[in-house]
Amino acid sequence: MIVTIDGPAGVGKSTVAKLLAKALGIMYLDTGATYRSLAYAATQANVNPVTDVKQLIAMAKKLPLHLQQTDEGELQVFLDGREVTKQIRTEEVSEAAAQVSQHTDIRAAMVELQRRLADKHGVVVEGRDTGSVVFPYAPYKFFLDANPAIRARRRQEELALVYGRETPLQQVQEQLHFRDSLDRTRRVGPLVRPEGAIAIDTSHLAAPEVVRVMLEHVRSRTG
Repeated sequence: MIVTIDGPAGVGKSTVAKLLAKALGIMYLDTGATYRSLAYAATQANVNPVTDVKQLIAMAKKLPLHLQQTDEGELQVFLDGREVTKQIRTEEVSEAAAQVSQHTDIRAAMVELQRRLADKHGVVVEGRDTGSVVFPYAPYKFFLDANPAIRARRRQEELALVYGRETPLQQVQEQLHFRDSLDRTRRVGPLVRPEGAIAIDTSHLAAPEVVRVMLEHVRSRTG
């Protein structure tokens, strides 16, 4: 079973994907974490995410990435044996990941990595192009979206909760706008609603309500 969940930042993809994976008894896979891991590795090695394309491609093909799921369903990210779960979620790494993901050859290498990670398990996978590029033939696809102002507040709350950092709402809105622009206009794997995906507006829905809608759809298809 492969379930894809696509959408921009701040719509609740990660929270919903973890809950859905737990409900279905399968693995949760965050494709964004793979790009963030590459971007983090690049920043640590002083590799420019815009200009040092050849080095980035080489790093992507040999990225020592390991993903592990806790009993609570949380995703732990390890690079070369060292946990970097929190380090890859900073705004600096987020912007670098958006720039890294613009390169065609890098995306091709990362898609292969993501497919390998999902190869041995049923997965609920979330990202920007999971239903359109990574798993185009997935039997269950969803596309989440929400009001931009609500997305910004959610991201602001996440930064405060995870990093203890108070970020001005205007700054968060500008960062989301920048990320959206890159995601929607890139030549390869742009953010789109995948063909056949069920669209859900999460603006006024709590995560369990979104999961309920998804489960109803999956179970109606599986009987």
